[in-house]
Amino acid sequence: MSRRLIVVWLCLGALGAAVFWVAGAWWFRTAIAAATEDLAAGRAAQATKRLNRLAGLGPLVGFWSSGGRVEVDYWLGVCQEAEGKVDEALQTWRRIPDGSARGANAALRLARLALDHGRFAVAEETLERVAFTPGSPAFDMHEVMLQQVYMFEGRDESLRRRKYVELGSARDAAEVLRRNWLIDESKAFPVDAMKTKLEKAGEEAPDDDRVWLGKANLALRMARPDEADRWITRCLARRPDDPAVWQARLDWAVAVNREPEALEAMGRIPADRLSAVQLERLRIWLAVRRGDAQAEQAATDRVFAIEPGAPGILGRLAELTARAGQTERTAELRRRKAAIDQATDVYRERIGVVVPTDRFAELAEAAETLGRWFEAKGWWTLAIAESSGSLKAREAAARAAARQADSVLKQVKGKTVADLVLGASEALATTTVRPGARPVESSAGVVPTFRDDAKAVGLNAVYNNDPSVLCRLPETMGGGVGLIDYDGDGWLDVYAVDGGSFPKDNEPVASPQRDRLFRNKGDGTFEDVTAKSGLAAFLGGYGHGVTVGDYDGDGRPDLFVTRWRSYALYRNKGDGTFEDATHKAGLEGDRDWPTSAAFADLDNDGDLDLYVCHYSAWDPVTSPPCPNAAKPGAYLYCGPRMFDSKPDHLFRNDGGRFVDVSDQAGITSADREGRGLGVVAADLDGDGRLDLFVANDMTANFLFHNEGDWKFREIGMESGVATNAGGGYLAGMGVACGDLDGDGRLDLAVTNFYGESTTFYQNLGGGQFVDRSAAVGLSAPTRYVLGFGLSFLDVDNDGLLDVVQTNGHVSDLSPHVPYAMPSMLLRGEGGGGCATSRPWPARPGRFRAWAGGLRSAILTTTARSTS
Repeated sequence: MSRRLIVVWLCLGALGAAVFWVAGAWWFRTAIAAATEDLAAGRAAQATKRLNRLAGLGPLVGFWSSGGRVEVDYWLGVCQEAEGKVDEALQTWRRIPDGSARGANAALRLARLALDHGRFAVAEETLERVAFTPGSPAFDMHEVMLQQVYMFEGRDESLRRRKYVELGSARDAAEVLRRNWLIDESKAFPVDAMKTKLEKAGEEAPDDDRVWLGKANLALRMARPDEADRWITRCLARRPDDPAVWQARLDWAVAVNREPEALEAMGRIPADRLSAVQLERLRIWLAVRRGDAQAEQAATDRVFAIEPGAPGILGRLAELTARAGQTERTAELRRRKAAIDQATDVYRERIGVVVPTDRFAELAEAAETLGRWFEAKGWWTLAIAESSGSLKAREAAARAAARQADSVLKQVKGKTVADLVLGASEALATTTVRPGARPVESSAGVVPTFRDDAKAVGLNAVYNNDPSVLCRLPETMGGGVGLIDYDGDGWLDVYAVDGGSFPKDNEPVASPQRDRLFRNKGDGTFEDVTAKSGLAAFLGGYGHGVTVGDYDGDGRPDLFVTRWRSYALYRNKGDGTFEDATHKAGLEGDRDWPTSAAFADLDNDGDLDLYVCHYSAWDPVTSPPCPNAAKPGAYLYCGPRMFDSKPDHLFRNDGGRFVDVSDQAGITSADREGRGLGVVAADLDGDGRLDLFVANDMTANFLFHNEGDWKFREIGMESGVATNAGGGYLAGMGVACGDLDGDGRLDLAVTNFYGESTTFYQNLGGGQFVDRSAAVGLSAPTRYVLGFGLSFLDVDNDGLLDVVQTNGHVSDLSPHVPYAMPSMLLRGEGGGGCATSRPWPARPGRFRAWAGGLRSAILTTTARSTS
């Protein structure tokens, strides 16, 4: 064959190949376009057929388009997702190389699909593998999803580290800083929503070990350590060397005080996985376990130096110095704690909403006070931009950056947390905990069981709060219950306060009596004697609380009731009836908004005086309702701080007539911001005079020390009961008083809002208290409930006080926050410790405990909305 013929054939072949390539490329593009049109029109099955035909051509697809196979797989995965074929879509997208033209989009779609369908492990592996240019839309999507993965898995420290990365390129740096703070804000954690997400994920992907990890961390957060242990054990079987799982094991071991398991976990976690404060907290925990007070003091001092506002640290330092008799040092620490609490309160209030630019410097200063150095640096950086680079802001930003650097542990090759916490020699001596090596639990004893027999025995009373679409604030208050042997037969009868129609103006309600008195017949049943006792003939009102006491010294218990804008005093006549003694006793007239009350002999003259808590200046006429941002046209109950507070009142009993001595006793001058909801009268320092502890809503609690001669000094801050160890002001409500730890001194407890936990104040003597809620086992089980009623009592007759708490949210914010909440029984275990029993059934509503003095009962209420 001649050379010319060969050239001709080669040219014809090249031309044919070019035509074949051009036609094939055109056909490929047309087929892809047709498939995407099918997808857009909802014809996923038709699109899948087109793409499968392309995929079946094998190498030709790559010949027609350099990224042809990637393009086919990308759109095929989209089709499979549209058809609900989750695992097939994930498998298809995993074939696409990260560096290809569709690699970024495929990774993000894969992660989103995996996250939506419970494949947390796949989502985590994908998102941790790929990276994007900071500031790009893909980077933003990547950060959102990776942080969601860590949140679902309960990995707070990993989540916090992503915030550090995100801040550098964030379009809204203030929002990044706010969300970083939310990681530590327990009340912002959506427990019900997280539980629902994990349950759904577990159903869709029962073998996903990262779902197991999320369930473990949620169980630990919800004070279910046995459940957490089971999930962590499964996780370790799947990933025996994974630091995230060992972190969960360490958190569990610390929570249940298991030192061997804690030491093993520390030896499996790289040194740089924890912050300097977390490291010192582990040293504190070990020192307490081993009784090494010197080591505990040293580690606590180091935490305070790094992060002054670290929860619990200042309170613990004050406790250590108080026990050592260092009075001046204790007082100084209490003052520092008050400043920290104030800064925490300001920071929480300012950062909880969209932050205006003129508040950046204020937030930066508060963050510095608290030792939140990452946030302080961020706020100062924003303040620099807003203040044209002021010298003060620049210097402060540099200072905060340096302090943040000091708080982050540097990576040390080969070192573990155990090496840093224990020192190398002791770390080497730690051994692996073998199955069965855990200490044997002590016998739990017999837990009493309870059933609701109220209706069966004749206690037919349901509190009517007259709910309104406007969400009027008094609707949230519920009603008290008083236990009173009114007829002297030796059996406790029941007085139940009711609400009724709420007034449309500020006048005291002049409505028929709705409260109920139930006589105990002595056979386990009750009869309604409201009419027979004469109570039904009295004017009623929108009731809140009740306290019981013999105010006139005739040996018969009387009733004092608080109502919207009024008091009522019912004198027991001794013949089975009552008379309205309100006017005769000097307690008539407009009384704004009283809540709870206590009878107590405060001057040791033999008769009962009276303390009444008052709430706020909310007005049904002038106070506007608060819109619900999530539901346009609807409303939520307003926060208590939106309205000025009302001072409490103290009355001296002068021969059966009560004289208001609030001013001369020092109550009015001290109570400038309190919104009292609970009160207990008791001799808290052993000086023979009854003191007054008041739980306030969203402001510092009060402890009025009785100095004699009708002089009281407010010592809440200096005694340690104004706030809790975590800092900031809480929503104090129900109160209880008793010797919970058996040391002969009366302790205190207060229920708080959702996410705040019930606070237990241990009495150290000498007028000093310390928050020991975590140590006695109250913090974890009560954190994610909204507590109202609270009482100490020995339910199992073992000689130890137990704790009963009733719960329920104010507003229905489900599914993010539970509305109906179970009541709780926490059994005393000796030494002040409590163990959680099975929760009682939940009902929607508000609950409250009212406590009186030495001659009055501790009163608990269960109430629910009639809506």
